[in-house]
Amino acid sequence: MTRSIYRALSILSLLLCSLLLQKPVIANEIIRYGFSHWPPYGMTEQPQIYGINYDIGLELEKRLGISLQPRVCPFKRCLLELESGALDLFSGIAMNAEREKYLAYSTPSYSTVSVVFYVRKGESDILKSYDDLYKLRVGHVFESHYFDPFNTDTAIQKVDVAKEQRLLPMLSSNRIDTYVGTDPNASYEVLTKGFKSKLEKATYSPNVEVPLYFAVSRKSKHLTLLSKIGQAIQDMHDDGTMARIHDKYQ
Repeated sequence: MTRSIYRALSILSLLLCSLLLQKPVIANEIIRYGFSHWPPYGMTEQPQIYGINYDIGLELEKRLGISLQPRVCPFKRCLLELESGALDLFSGIAMNAEREKYLAYSTPSYSTVSVVFYVRKGESDILKSYDDLYKLRVGHVFESHYFDPFNTDTAIQKVDVAKEQRLLPMLSSNRIDTYVGTDPNASYEVLTKGFKSKLEKATYSPNVEVPLYFAVSRKSKHLTLLSKIGQAIQDMHDDGTMARIHDKYQ
């Protein structure tokens, strides 16, 4: 064997060893994935988390070879942890300019919700138009993004809560006059929490649909995953997986 051939084989051997010793960039690292209680997207009030967002997370683990570590937090707290970098990943979130300062959104969206208002049974006509909101105490989840101009309308008397499920007993007991939410989760809560005979949708509907996204904290070391998550979500739409996951909770 000539010296040049021996040298070439030695270099090739070193390169192969180097490649074999390299760890995958993502596979062995934990990605902190935030969950808020928001049925049917996230159910966190039992030992095992489940819901649409959880099932999609399991599918992303399989398709991307990643490891997600669920962390339960109220919506507002999750946003603060994403902003600080204490959380890496979140889902079930609408896109707006303020959040884009600290979140990078994965496209396409994976789901869509429609904005609805609930009132007490038999009172649907107290809210027939947007202008009627100015006469009512309106419950909403703090820092949630519903629709414009409602999001920034300071003339409406808004009552803030941390979790949407708190709004149902508040409305039933006359502490608020209506609340804004999104379907399918608002209807799911009314049905499963025993308020079907006490609450109903208002006559007024803003006819607004809100896309939901996966988003990665701009301070996360896993920010490079963004395009891969987007491609996996598109693949799940294309092969029917996304529809099957949603159908499971309807």
